[in-house]
Amino acid sequence: MQFYGYKKCSTCRNAHKFLVAHGFDLPFQDFVETPPSIDTLREWIAKRSQGVMPFVNTKGTQYRERGLAHQQLSEDDWLKLLSEDGRLIKRPVLVTGDQVLVGFQQEEYERLLNS
Repeated sequence: MQFYGYKKCSTCRNAHKFLVAHGFDLPFQDFVETPPSIDTLREWIAKRSQGVMPFVNTKGTQYRERGLAHQQLSEDDWLKLLSEDGRLIKRPVLVTGDQVLVGFQQEEYERLLNS
């Protein structure tokens, strides 16, 4: 299991605390400091089978400031942007064997931990 987020994000900190409280001692991998590679992003996308958009932080400042809502970008364009700026990635991201959870919904985390 791997946990990715942004250390300044309260939702990411809460998700990480939830996992630690449930016995998972996972390192907090800050993808703003070290964005995931294009290959890693492709693996996550393949596991979710929903394309790149679930990984795009459409509510974030970077998304708005860059005017990305008004651009027609290909998946490759998105992958390049996400691999260059982790603030564009919706967070947190929890990766397990064959699942990738994006965002923190406690019910999803509980379901995953109980399976």
